[in-house]
Amino acid sequence: MAYLSNDDGENWYGGLMLDERIGVSYPDGAQDKDGNIWIVYDHERYRHGDILFARFTEEDIVAGKCVSSVASLKNLINSTGGIKNQANRNQTNVM
Repeated sequence: MAYLSNDDGENWYGGLMLDERIGVSYPDGAQDKDGNIWIVYDHERYRHGDILFARFTEEDIVAGKCVSSVASLKNLINSTGGIKNQANRNQTNVM
């Protein structure tokens, strides 16, 4: 969920669900000079390894749904195929 605060986090309002699925994690975001908010996150890191992005505005957050012309959610950037097993996760490449 994306919320807004205009008092340094004392209170929050709005609420835009970016991705309702279970297994969403590691979000990172930024707001550009035009007011677009960009969030990059992953979905099912160990099973599928999907990396996605969402783009929206404060207007979308206040409305609780995509209302701006730029809003777009759950856009696939890459699918890594996930992490196959614990041994691969801990393996270090040495040359």
